[in-house]
Formats: sequence, C-alpha cells, structure tokens
Amino acid sequence: MLVQPKKPRATVVEDALSITATIPSRKHWFLILFLGAWLCGWFVGEIMVPLTFFDERSGAPVRLFSITWLAAWTIGGVAAIYTFAWSLAGREIVTLDQSCLSIKKELFRIGRLKEYALEHVTNLRAAPAPYNPRDPRSALQFWGVGGGLAAFDYGSATVRFGAALEEGEAGALVTTFKERARKSGHSAV
Repeated sequence: MLVQPKKPRATVVEDALSITATIPSRKHWFLILFLGAWLCGWFVGEIMVPLTFFDERSGAPVRLFSITWLAAWTIGGVAAIYTFAWSLAGREIVTLDQSCLSIKKELFRIGRLKEYALEHVTNLRAAPAPYNPRDPRSALQFWGVGGGLAAFDYGSATVRFGAALEEGEAGALVTTFKERARKSGHSAV
C-alpha cells in the first residue's frame, strides 16, 4: 500500500510585503477528553471546598488547609483550562516582513504579539528542543502549549515556535522564510 504524504498543518500566505504562516494547535484528542473530564471534577472541587469555610464544625486548621488547597487547585485549574482551550482553538501566527519577524500566539482571536527586529535575528532553523525534566519549558512542550521545532537566535536568546509542526514541515517552513528574508536583503536570517 502506497502511503500518501501528510498535508502541511501550516497555511502560508505571501504578498508583496510579507509572508505569514498560520499554524493551528495540534489536536491531542486524548488530552482534550481527559482534561474535559478532569475539569468537570475540578469545577465540583472549586464549588464544594469553599463551603467548608461556612461549616461551623470546621476549625482553624481545616479552614487554613482548605484555603491553601483551594489556591493550588485554582492555579492548576486555570492552567488546565488554558491547555484545554489551546488544544481546541489555539494557533500561532508567524509573520516575516521587511523589518521584523513576529510571532503571535492566539486563542479565540486574542493573543500576545512579539516582534523581533530582523537585524538581530540569526540562525533561523528547524531544531527539535532537547528535553530537560528540570526546565518548565519542556513540560509546556509536552502539553503542546510552548516551544516548537522552528527556532532562531535573537541576541543571546533562542526563540522557538511551531509547536504543532512535524520536523519535516518545520524545515520546509524555515526554508521558505529564509528565501523570503534573502529576497528582502537579510542574509543573516
């Protein structure tokens, strides 16, 4: 049986002034289903634990534990909600124009845009990030929220994007961006 090539995840649009790649988040269906079910339980805990504050039988140690537990539970829930929503509707928008490379991580059309001046962007490449269990960024990569297989150096920092890309597609996208940068006169990219 002949295996058909996989279609690219990224949509690339090029015009006279810029090139833009829109990369939808990877759909980890097990993660989406698991987090959806976990969030139902999380919601119950988020409602029920504050009720112990009003129980007259609860002493100060129980209330202190409940407050501490609820704070940690709430932080974990917010992270789970973000990961769940990102898995369903997140996307990265990477744009290269004549003066900068910009990356916007967008969720429901709301996001944060980071712009990088092209004169400081060097060594644009496809490069898998090494896994480091002590680095929180590695955990974000596992959940599909951070990192990526495309990278560039910006001063002394390494910036990564394309978390949902396969290695082959990251390489093809990097090649396309490099060709566009060379046409714009930025050979260091």
